[in-house]
Amino acid sequence: MKNIKTVFLTCGVRSGAALLTRMLSVSDQFKASSAVLNFFRFFYNKYNPLNKAKLEKAVNDAYKRLKYRFDIEIDKDEIKSFFKKNSNTYKNLYKILCYQIFKSQKFLYLGDKEGNSWRNIPAFLEMFPNGKVIIIVRDPRDILCSFRKTTISKKNDYLISIFNYIDLVNYYSNFPKKIKKNIMLVKFADIKIKPDFVLKKICRFLKISFSKNMLNKKFFRDVKGQNWNGENAYSFKGNLKHKTVNRWKLLISDEDLYLCQFLSEKQMIQMGYKLVRKKFSDRTKINALNKINNSKLLLGIYKNWLNNGDGSPNYPLDPTKPKNWDKKYIKQINKFKL
Repeated sequence: MKNIKTVFLTCGVRSGAALLTRMLSVSDQFKASSAVLNFFRFFYNKYNPLNKAKLEKAVNDAYKRLKYRFDIEIDKDEIKSFFKKNSNTYKNLYKILCYQIFKSQKFLYLGDKEGNSWRNIPAFLEMFPNGKVIIIVRDPRDILCSFRKTTISKKNDYLISIFNYIDLVNYYSNFPKKIKKNIMLVKFADIKIKPDFVLKKICRFLKISFSKNMLNKKFFRDVKGQNWNGENAYSFKGNLKHKTVNRWKLLISDEDLYLCQFLSEKQMIQMGYKLVRKKFSDRTKINALNKINNSKLLLGIYKNWLNNGDGSPNYPLDPTKPKNWDKKYIKQINKFKL
């Protein structure tokens, strides 16, 4: 455990992180789950003070969620023995839980990808000063189309993904150099268009060996070491299924395009995305802004953006509540009283 290196990945919704973790996890030097542990969402500073009783509760809660949602069984006795020799800290809890998920596999780096968690990067690097962070960014217009298709949130609340994008870019841009030196920013489009170049660059960043097998989906495995069926990650079918870059050009409404570029113009330019120089009618603009004004979720966030230019890391629904989880990926639904 002492020689294990730690990694943390984060991104906005529908940004391709599941694919990247599977590509990198082909290596015997790297293993990271995708939206499985969600350490900051479920554990970090949630069990203070982290004494013996609170630690036991944290481990029991982890056991239940991992077992009944993902069919991943961690060894509570092994964790208990670990903490007899190590201090009760969130740093050690992160390491031992990541280890438990992948203990049957080979690795040098261990970690987890957690969506919308870029604000927790400083906390991660405070725990692990030599840790590595990978942020995946995607064109917010493609995110918008994909999230609208997949989310179970009501009406126009999918538009929060625009504010997520703003928040991600704002926070990354304002990180001090001492934090940024441990961060690598990766564009989803680059993963799809020039995967060989991008994977080699990431491997150099992590100081692990590149393998051509990282580019071959037949070698992709899930957290249990079984073949990974990436087909489930696609939000569209037919001809649109594998057109994951610039798909928005075929799908986005004028109202959503206007909102996306109006709200996140600064951040899109920062990330090198080209804006559509289109003249929108007054009716389009009114209809677009009405989508926000008619949403209790979005209106307050929008007002904050008007005043400060801030985004939001929030989801449209609380991701800690089982009722908001995708039931297709819950192994034992009855355990969560759904």
